[in-house]
Amino acid sequence: MDISTKHANAVIAACRIPALQARLALLNANTVNAQIDFYPAGAWSTPGDTPSESVVASIPLASTAGTVDTDLFQIQLVVPIEAQVDGADPGTGTEVALARVLDGDGDWWADLTVSEELGSGEIKLVETLLLNGEYARLVSAVVQG
Repeated sequence: MDISTKHANAVIAACRIPALQARLALLNANTVNAQIDFYPAGAWSTPGDTPSESVVASIPLASTAGTVDTDLFQIQLVVPIEAQVDGADPGTGTEVALARVLDGDGDWWADLTVSEELGSGEIKLVETLLLNGEYARLVSAVVQG
């Protein structure tokens, strides 16, 4: 069967929402909350690789991690959330640029970019230079689907 571009686009759009809901369900599927681990740039070269750097900070997600925005085809994680930083360089702090999202089983869910609030990262923090003892505060987390 050959279908028109309009028909093909309608099929793709219809599949996007259930796919986003399934992706979000993976984050909500366990009694242990999913989490976001923050790393410096270069912690891995290919998505899913084992990080070559240590976790700088880890922020647990809410028990209901987020919602699906059906108009924008996005998963929007619940924010603001924060956690204390304990893995930064003790002298100078550590600039984070990558985030690894783990489901409640501790399995890799996604690797995302990190920026400050006005940046273009999928995950936005108040500040990307993290210092031990301070709090990493997540202000936006959007996964496009």
